[in-house]
Amino acid sequence: MDDTTFGRRFEGKVAIVTGASTNPGIGRSSARRLALEGASVVINARSEAQLRDTERALQTEGLSVVAVAGSADDDDTPARLVDTALDRFGRLDLLANTVGGAPHPGSALDIDRAAFMDTVSLNTWPTLALIQEAVRRGLGHDGGGAIVNISSGSPKKTTPSMAAYAAAKAALNALTRTLANDLGRRGVRVNAVSPGLTRTTATQSMWENDEGAAAGSHLLLGRLTEADDIGAAVAFLLSDDARSVTGVLIDVDAGNHVSSGAWSPFQAQPSSS
Repeated sequence: MDDTTFGRRFEGKVAIVTGASTNPGIGRSSARRLALEGASVVINARSEAQLRDTERALQTEGLSVVAVAGSADDDDTPARLVDTALDRFGRLDLLANTVGGAPHPGSALDIDRAAFMDTVSLNTWPTLALIQEAVRRGLGHDGGGAIVNISSGSPKKTTPSMAAYAAAKAALNALTRTLANDLGRRGVRVNAVSPGLTRTTATQSMWENDEGAAAGSHLLLGRLTEADDIGAAVAFLLSDDARSVTGVLIDVDAGNHVSSGAWSPFQAQPSSS
């Protein structure tokens, strides 16, 4: 991707991007794309060492980025992120919530209550808590603002080993649509991006042996989705190019959601039952 072709859609805007430390990663790619287009970005991740590396790398590119380390699931993290945006840059316009995951894969017949609820919480509460704090502290008070949540294609599938994760992302999708309704009167748009299998650090075991050739061959477009592809979709939904778009879920999955059979990299994994 040629960075010189990017516009400056976010000049004067301030964003918070969570889950932004790993490379390649959806959060880092989203933060970098926003900063390349003129935004000042507060980045967050749990690992301080990785996050500081990302901060240094992006600042070396001349980008306006500041890091705030800490788990997005900690009660004080949303306030620290918003504090930093307001103290360092004087405003807050955009949120990109990328935190989530499948910490307890396995059949719905075997998972216990704690593991199921932990999965649902991880994929919903950090996102909602940050949105609540941002709105309380000024997001939308001037009649504008935009939020993008990172969902998944899993709710459209019936992969037994991903039952809890699919349920959690379905809950996130419902939250996204409902918040779009709730915040629309304030002028705040809320949308989501649904990645398919994407070349990130988290999925490295699925593509590292052949750079994703085998996994990509199963997809309609014949290529594995890159983290930058997700970052581009996030940037579109946060930009004024999408000023009349709210409450939608955009699939960025190389066509997997319209493919016959909707291939999943998890299909071959047996359940624990």
